[in-house]
Amino acid sequence: MTLAADLRAFGAAVRKDWRIVRRYPTQYVGLVFWPILLPAVWVLAAQAYSGGDPRALAAFAARAGTNEVAGFVFVGYVMYMWLSMLLWGPGTAIRQEQVRGTLEAVFLTPASRLVTLFAPPVAALPSLAMTLGVMTAAMWALFGVALPLDGLLRTLVLTFVALPALYSIATLFAAGVLRFGEIGGVVQTVRGTLVLASGITFPVLMLPGWAQAFASAMPTTYVVADIRGVLLGGLGLRDVAGDMALTLVLSVAFGAFAVLVFTALERSARRTGMLGRY
Repeated sequence: MTLAADLRAFGAAVRKDWRIVRRYPTQYVGLVFWPILLPAVWVLAAQAYSGGDPRALAAFAARAGTNEVAGFVFVGYVMYMWLSMLLWGPGTAIRQEQVRGTLEAVFLTPASRLVTLFAPPVAALPSLAMTLGVMTAAMWALFGVALPLDGLLRTLVLTFVALPALYSIATLFAAGVLRFGEIGGVVQTVRGTLVLASGITFPVLMLPGWAQAFASAMPTTYVVADIRGVLLGGLGLRDVAGDMALTLVLSVAFGAFAVLVFTALERSARRTGMLGRY
C-alpha cells in the first residue's frame, strides 16, 4: 500500500475507536472523577504524614527536586495515565481482535502494521488531554498550584521526544499477544514495575542502588523527571538536553528490539495459526 492509503486506514481505525467510546459515554465520568480523587488522596496523605513540619518538606525537596508536593504527585499521575494508555492500547487492541476472531483478517490486509498497533493509543489522546485538563484545574483549585504556560509548551516537546521509546515498549506487549494470547497479567506487572522504578509515585533517590540502576535504563525515568523539572522547577529545554538525547538513544535501542521481536513473532504466529486462535 502507498503512504496515502496507510494514512486513510489509520484514520479509519482511529474513527472506529472513537465511535466505540461514544457508545459508552459513562466512561467519561471516570475521566473526571479519578484524576481528581486519586492524586488528591496521595497529596492529603503526604500532608498528614508530614504534619506540616518544615523539616519534612525540606527533606522531600532535597530528594524530589521541588517542594511542590501536589505538583509532584499530579504530574506523576499524568505519566501513570499515559503509560497505562500506551501499555494497554496496542496490546489490548490486538488481543480484542484475537478474541473477536478478526485478527487473522486484519493481518491479511495490505495496511501497515503501524495502523493496528498505534491507532488505539492515538484514538485515546483526547481522553488523555481531558485528564490533563481536569488535573491541571484540580491542582489550581484544591492546592493552589498553577502550571506555567511556557512549561506546558516545553512539556509538549518532551512528550514528542519520548513517544518513540514509549511506543516501542508498547509494541513489545503487542508482540506478546501474537505468541501467548492473553498478557494482561504481564502488562499489570510491568506497569507496576515502571511506576515504582521511574519516579512516578516517589523520588528515584528513595530506591535501593540496584533499582536506581534499573531506572537509569528506562526512558520513563527521564521523561517524568524532565516534565517535573520544566513544570515545577522552571527548567528550560537546554537544561534537560542531555536527558532528551539519552531518551532518543534509548528510543533507537528499544525500537530496533521491538521491530525484531514483533517481526519474528508475527512470522511464528502465521506458521502456527496463532492469528486465528483465541
